[in-house]
Amino acid sequence: MLGPEPINLHFSIPASDHLGREEVEGQLRFHADHIDLHWRLKGNVFRGGSGEMALVEIPYAAVAEVDMKRRWFRPAQLTLRLEDPVLVAEIPGTEVGRMTLLIDAKSREAVNKLHDLIDYRRSLFLLDETNKRLDAMRSD
Repeated sequence: MLGPEPINLHFSIPASDHLGREEVEGQLRFHADHIDLHWRLKGNVFRGGSGEMALVEIPYAAVAEVDMKRRWFRPAQLTLRLEDPVLVAEIPGTEVGRMTLLIDAKSREAVNKLHDLIDYRRSLFLLDETNKRLDAMRSD
């Protein structure tokens, strides 16, 4: 299921203001035990160059929902909702832990592997939590 190389997705979050000051670009890296979200504000006329890259580490347990929409002649759209909105609160364009990412064309092949990977990691987490509860009930 998961090879030695992490899955990389390049994305952008469109600016919420009309002047494009809060446009975000970044990369999602799906590792064996967590997701790295690298992001920065994209450069524009008002600020000059791109901002500094920031890193948010997201455990698979914090992923509540993943939805992928593919549209003709437009970029794929990945909606990622997290259980803890504090993890992505400082990223512009997020709403209460929900991010809508436009996937770049160079990440098309990686998108095909994404849904199965997250579903697999989430099911492993749920299985571990169930086993912990059963062990706690047996010890009582």
